[in-house]
Amino acid sequence: GTGPMPAGPMGAGPMETGPLPTGAQPTAAPQRRGPVWMALLALVALAAGLLGGIGGAALMRNSSTSSTSPAVIAGAPGSRVTEQPAAAPGSVQEVAERVIPSVVSIAVSIGRQSGSGSGVVLTADGTILTNAHVVTAGGDRPAEDVLVSYSNGARAKARVLGADTMSDIAVIKAESTGLQPATVGVSDNLSVGQDVIAIGSPLGLQGTVTTGIISALNRPVSTMGADGSHESVIDAIQTDAAINPGNSGGALVNASGALIGINSAIATMGASEGAAGSIGLGFAIPIDQAMRVANQIIGGQTVTRASLGVTVRPSPEATQPGALVASVVENGAAARARIPNGALITAVDDRRISSSEALVAAIRSYAPGQDVKIAYTHQGRETTATVKLGEQ
Repeated sequence: GTGPMPAGPMGAGPMETGPLPTGAQPTAAPQRRGPVWMALLALVALAAGLLGGIGGAALMRNSSTSSTSPAVIAGAPGSRVTEQPAAAPGSVQEVAERVIPSVVSIAVSIGRQSGSGSGVVLTADGTILTNAHVVTAGGDRPAEDVLVSYSNGARAKARVLGADTMSDIAVIKAESTGLQPATVGVSDNLSVGQDVIAIGSPLGLQGTVTTGIISALNRPVSTMGADGSHESVIDAIQTDAAINPGNSGGALVNASGALIGINSAIATMGASEGAAGSIGLGFAIPIDQAMRVANQIIGGQTVTRASLGVTVRPSPEATQPGALVASVVENGAAARARIPNGALITAVDDRRISSSEALVAAIRSYAPGQDVKIAYTHQGRETTATVKLGEQ
């Protein structure tokens, strides 16, 4: 790849300014050196020039005053502007002011292991949503030592209510009251190109705000544990808002400030541990899926997820994308819908399936018991079956 671009000035260099050159002092007009009309013509030309200058100045002032910033005449004494523009409703500035108090920094330790991340306040009495890999510090069990830091500088101890590594969602309970809960939105009607704002604690820098758009939806993303083991496949929102280590568990909000995702993973270029950073490919768990798991954890229930009742592998034909059914679980959802072994699944509802990971991510985006339409081909025949998803 190309090396880093050297930093340097952008565009033209600085414009040099200085005093305007002064003209020669007027001398006394010689007696009888020309008709009076020539002098009058000169005066008219001078007046026109002055009017042109005034008109130009007036035009410049009109252009300046059309903005929200105070008009300033360059070089005028005392022209320093000390007031910042007010946050416009719906602006990044206004949304950040509202949402930052609802996003926390989380530090955990398990024996000699330690880690940090972010979280989102769900209730005023300290219920906080985050990633499972944040509260386990990349290990296989939740941390016992959890410290939460708030945007106002306060800190509190917290305990892990539950963590589900399959969905990468966890809930902690902080010893705090009077918190500002986030406004929870929905994620089933998002659009590619939609403006989003990421808030969290990348590299421990609490309250960091970055902006971008939704780059893609329904992106199947396989996450890896600290030991390189496969942990989960998430059905992710892809964004180009800068997300770095430490953003995990933080908020992805829309332009209204509603929580639409939990930042969870980033793509890297194979950099060694500790050197990975944002390359404009960040991934968030859709809030509908995150809250489904969180509500089960908060309610003290066992976390369940939808199941199609099949094992799948990639399609053997490069020109035929899909997920090939390797086996069908007896009495499972697929078996009840008579989806055969060897079927190539190509769509779930209106979502095209191009790989086995895409099928896993798609099914996990539903709740157990939901009906979905599965399109598949088998022995050259295209079929669509309605399947009531099972539970696992």
